[in-house]
Amino acid sequence: MYKDIIQLLDQKRLKEAFAQLNSLASETGYWELVSEVETLQTTYGYMLQYAAQGMHDPERGKVYANLRLRGYELADKAGFLKEQQAAQGYFPSKFRTFRQNPPHTFREIGLALESIAEDMEVTPLMVADETKRNAELKTLYERNERTVDELFNKIWTSVQWTDEEAREASALLDSPLVSPNALAIMTSAVTLNLMKLFDAHKFHFLLEAYHRRTEAIITQRALIGIMLAAYYQEKRIALYPELTSALALLNESPETVEQLHNIQILFLLSRETEKIEKKMREEIIPQMMRNTYLKNPDMKIIDIEDLEDKNPEWEKEIEKISDEIHQLGDLQMEGADTYMSTFSQLKNYPFFREAAHWFYPFSQRTECTAGFLLGEKVGDKSVVRLLLDSPMFCNSDKYSFVLTMNSIPQSQRDILNAQIGAGNERILENLDKLKGGNDSRGMSVVSRQYIHDLYRFFKLWMYRNEQHDIFTDGMAFWKSPFLRPLLLQKERGTQIADYLFAKDYFQEAAELYKEQTGNNPENAGIWQKLGFSYQKMKRYEDAAEAYRQADILKPDHVWTLKHLAQCYKRMHNYRQALDYFYRVEAIQPDNLNLLLQIGQCLATMRDYTKALQYFFKVEYLDKTPANAQRAIGWCYFMTGKHEDALRFFRKLLQNSDTQTSDWLNAGHVYAAMNQIPEALECYREAEKRTATHDEFLKIYLADKEALLEQGITEENIYLIPDLL
Repeated sequence: MYKDIIQLLDQKRLKEAFAQLNSLASETGYWELVSEVETLQTTYGYMLQYAAQGMHDPERGKVYANLRLRGYELADKAGFLKEQQAAQGYFPSKFRTFRQNPPHTFREIGLALESIAEDMEVTPLMVADETKRNAELKTLYERNERTVDELFNKIWTSVQWTDEEAREASALLDSPLVSPNALAIMTSAVTLNLMKLFDAHKFHFLLEAYHRRTEAIITQRALIGIMLAAYYQEKRIALYPELTSALALLNESPETVEQLHNIQILFLLSRETEKIEKKMREEIIPQMMRNTYLKNPDMKIIDIEDLEDKNPEWEKEIEKISDEIHQLGDLQMEGADTYMSTFSQLKNYPFFREAAHWFYPFSQRTECTAGFLLGEKVGDKSVVRLLLDSPMFCNSDKYSFVLTMNSIPQSQRDILNAQIGAGNERILENLDKLKGGNDSRGMSVVSRQYIHDLYRFFKLWMYRNEQHDIFTDGMAFWKSPFLRPLLLQKERGTQIADYLFAKDYFQEAAELYKEQTGNNPENAGIWQKLGFSYQKMKRYEDAAEAYRQADILKPDHVWTLKHLAQCYKRMHNYRQALDYFYRVEAIQPDNLNLLLQIGQCLATMRDYTKALQYFFKVEYLDKTPANAQRAIGWCYFMTGKHEDALRFFRKLLQNSDTQTSDWLNAGHVYAAMNQIPEALECYREAEKRTATHDEFLKIYLADKEALLEQGITEENIYLIPDLL
């Protein structure tokens, strides 16, 4: 029924929509909602009466728009309430608990958080006994955690805020005693709720959090929430002119635009996480486990050279793994989530059963970290402090690490801490540089950590199946009409397209490059990338058109000409392909690959005499002329010079890297010469090199027309496979 109501509202059939909305509201059992819908129907009824009497009302359009807007709000609320009544799971259970036992108001929660914050500051000064002081602090941490969890769940499971609730929530942003961490968690709850149920008040809250606070941990979460809400609640936001105007105003701040751009790239990087996990699981870790040399903890780097003479392959294995890890390191510096696979198995602690805890900024003022970090001081060169201070790990993973370490005996923990010595000061210095402050780099680090926290929540939380995984949606925020002007202005659109292009997302890259060609039609590089994207998508005509534009802007560019020729080859327009290949030949007359391609085009056009000239030139110049010899043999075969063809195929059969096609083609020549025993011997060898007899038949019969042309009868063509 909910979807029907929304469809009627979309079609502006308000009378029918309100009637069905009344029925849906009645089914929820919430009398306040029923009353609100009845008021809506009554107001609309009066409007209809006045319209029927022909009364002029200059405000009618505005009132009509407000009634329709209110219809959407009440329909969303009714649909949400109805869904939670029947649903089972963590979220519906929390929702029903809070409806039966209403939580504290925002004002009450704010007062509680302020009181706890004051006590946390005073206790270390007032309590001299260390044991008693630590016990009292731990109690305060527990109280703070319960209060913050209540705040999170209150928001996450709420319907639309009333005006009073919105004012009280907004007031928390101005409190000097409510910690930035609590406000950051509050901001995350607002974001999650907005993706379930649109609420203009909550969207305003995110805008206020971004503009009124200065802490990156709040502003970046708010900005990410704004982007997600604009992406998922596009139709609702369009109903509120004040919200669309507020989004448009973000364009006036270059810093905000830069932050939005960075967040977009970071979300696109999340697409790589599963690829990285797979690479770790299927390639890097198995390689390391197979290499006994790496398993030995006593093996030192210097020993690699000592053992090189015994087994050179060891060094190759080490180099291969090092290259893989180096690639992961590069991805990590981009902001990719390279630790997901490492920490994914460490999310089963009771701490992570609460949804709110997935969004806790890492802090020593939590129950699970208080005891563990008691003896740790900022600046300690221990593996613990190194990891917990590292900007490379997200908050969730830091909590995973602490919870894991809590289960390790103190003696083993001390040994682990001792692993980091003075020799690693450079690492610590580099980590300090990575942290940044509230500058763009610092903002980007905070955004990256938060997006990784979000990723883990949607991928690893034990109740994740109850909710839609946003990371399956691609996160192409530029497709939102409200975010598009912010993300694609000036060179930003090209930068996003370049990222997509670099990661092989060619369809999306092509869409953006196509748009950029309108904004910057004189940029040959954009036309080249557009053409390459189309070529990868096998849209060869579109690719050729883009390459032609690039050729006009930047004539005689070898790369462009080669790709133009390849596109025409794919379209079987060999004459046009040759025209571009010849242009490249004039620039690179000794490019052997180019000469081969020209010869292939000529051979396909049955100009075998000219094709052979090119193939012979390649054979003469190439140190490994096998490909040229194959082409020469085939040209001789197709021109009936079977002895000459056989001479070249025999050369190929004597090589160690003989291909299946070499045996097949030799068989064709023998068959054309009516030397059937020799032909069968070659065909049998070709069949051995294929997976199945059917696969052999497929490649054998692909040459049927050529065999017929060389005088082999159709009967003999079909008899040969049965003779094998």
